[in-house]
Amino acid sequence: MNYNLTSGKIGKSLIIFSLPMILGNLIQQLYNITDTLIVGKGIGPVALSAVASSYALMVLLTSIVLGLCMGSSVVFSQLYGAEKYKVAK
Repeated sequence: MNYNLTSGKIGKSLIIFSLPMILGNLIQQLYNITDTLIVGKGIGPVALSAVASSYALMVLLTSIVLGLCMGSSVVFSQLYGAEKYKVAK
């Protein structure tokens, strides 16, 4: 699928551009809810507190990786715009 983000309505382009990230966040939240339900009902409160503690760490690590990806995409976009394809590779 090829979609041109530089033409058309800005709002529609932003929504289409952000859909994968929104879906990823929703799936991550559903995983956390499922994990909490299974661990809370099956193992007990100590394990549930471990799940809750590790969730904050996972959000931190995911945010760091997303930040690095967004930052590197700026560099790649600039190289692509300058037609420096070999440097970008």
